[in-house]
Amino acid sequence: MNKTNRIKTLVLLLLCLPFCCGWTSAPKQDNRYVGGELIATYASSETISYVSKQVIENISTANDTPEYFAVSGMQNGCGAVAGGIIVGFYDKYYENLIPGWVSYYSSGMYKGQNGTYVKTLLFDLYDRMQTNVVAEGVSESEFKNGLQSYVVDHGYNLQYTSLGTGNNFNYNTFKTAVRNNEPAVLFVRQSNLYIYVADDNVDKVYTYSISGNHIMVAYGYYEVKYTLSNGTRTDKYLRVATGLSGETQAFYKIGSYVDAAYKVTIN
Repeated sequence: MNKTNRIKTLVLLLLCLPFCCGWTSAPKQDNRYVGGELIATYASSETISYVSKQVIENISTANDTPEYFAVSGMQNGCGAVAGGIIVGFYDKYYENLIPGWVSYYSSGMYKGQNGTYVKTLLFDLYDRMQTNVVAEGVSESEFKNGLQSYVVDHGYNLQYTSLGTGNNFNYNTFKTAVRNNEPAVLFVRQSNLYIYVADDNVDKVYTYSISGNHIMVAYGYYEVKYTLSNGTRTDKYLRVATGLSGETQAFYKIGSYVDAAYKVTIN
């Protein structure tokens, strides 16, 4: 066989392989979300000294959300905790999403984490999401399917509405969801959370880093405008239920990268 014919034969074989040998490109693997711990990075704390301060908007869902976190035996359980926070939030409006227990007080405020009923809920979601079965943590699809399975099995419907990916988080749609009393779930990479400590003419902003890919619940937003001695600045944040025992509530900066975000509706 001459060189030209060999080249033709090789090209034909390469073109044929996907069909005659079942050769396909490897499927895209979902990112894994493993939770992670909060690491205080006080070295990057910021002091904002201002002349005047205007809170433009500070809106949250009714009474925020429950503040659940992973318990012993739930390695890489951020997906189950985020799902549990969603279930606990909607238990106020749809009876028996958490059988045998009421997730809120008569005032409307959410109860703390219960050692029996919430623990049972979290481990149920942990199993439904197949956490750590394929690999460490949970994927986006495993989270969504597991939470939906739980809600449907308890007699209700669940819908996910995309709020964007990457740097294209749809902030205005999220704000509408919050005003309609609907929380959202965020799939984030290693990133930062922020804690505010306010004082007269000074705000202290502490930065905390999340050590691994993480899932958490967004339930509000906060916008503040500062007049400084040398100009102005406006800061915009999501309010989030972190699912972490160190800081159960924090701020997440608008513009931070998200792998995915979904409004979650149960009815």
